Amino acid sequence: MPTPLHLDSAAYKKAQKLHKKSKKTQASENLPALREQEKTFKTNFPPPPLDDVIDLSWDSELHGNAWKGSKDSTELARIRCHNEETKAYGIRSLPGFVLLPGYLSPKAQRQLIRSTLTDHARYPNENNLDTHYQVPQDGLWVTWEAYNQTRNVDDSEEPIVSIKGVQEGTSQQGSMRELTENTPASVSNFAELQAMERVAPPPSATVQPLPISKILKKLRWSNLGYFYHWGTKSYQFDRSLTPVPLDVVDICRACVATVDWRDVWKDGADLESGEWEGNKPDWSDWPQTFVPEAGIINFYQLKDTLMAHVDKSELSSTSPLVSIS
Repeated sequence: MPTPLHLDSAAYKKAQKLHKKSKKTQASENLPALREQEKTFKTNFPPPPLDDVIDLSWDSELHGNAWKGSKDSTELARIRCHNEETKAYGIRSLPGFVLLPGYLSPKAQRQLIRSTLTDHARYPNENNLDTHYQVPQDGLWVTWEAYNQTRNVDDSEEPIVSIKGVQEGTSQQGSMRELTENTPASVSNFAELQAMERVAPPPSATVQPLPISKILKKLRWSNLGYFYHWGTKSYQFDRSLTPVPLDVVDICRACVATVDWRDVWKDGADLESGEWEGNKPDWSDWPQTFVPEAGIINFYQLKDTLMAHVDKSELSSTSPLVSIS
């Protein structure tokens, strides 16, 4: 969330000027509703309205006058858990959505963060840099740590990560990202989706070899389990499966198992929410049957954000989907 600006500051007046200018562009008048909301909450001016934003972590003593949402909402409903120490909340207008604030302890968070860097963002899991660079099989983080431990001892030279060769005739990739609008996946259109051509992106003709300390900051995502093809926003089930790491599997399964789903789907809410695969709700089996098969780890620098989006690539819309932030 942007830092609040003082009304008399030069930064505020600059933000006000840029805001008025942006409203005069043709693009600003044709934004989809999702993009308009995203733009609203990412702008410095005018200050984004947060009255309807649910913020369970808000504490006036800790936050002071910083941006804050509301911890009291008629939309929130407390959900029972099998572990009494775990807090869970549902949102009345979003049946099936369950929020587990602070589910992972600070120690568990640190362990997971470390494993994503040392173990999960490396071969055989693919990441965003594999297309363009000869990424070390041990991984970027492990290579950087090894260098960092020796550079002050024997003046070791910093490792340079080389680029992949660009084939003749490859067009130079531009900086503008092309957005893909994909058809929602389902069991009924599985064959059609799998028949789509999935072209591997070519190495960029403009990237340069980089020292390990700089390329590490360009790590954006790493793929787990079934491979996700970004160009078509679909999974490639015809590729060999790299199993999802056990620590991620254990956390996801524990999240699902701790929720008392009877409290989520009570009073016929499951049947009212829509059609279920197999023609009947199967949420009572989730603690035993749910196993994550695919995932994406997103890595952020301090100013990075995740673009607002809607996931439509999962074949099953009635199986648990776990997101950890």
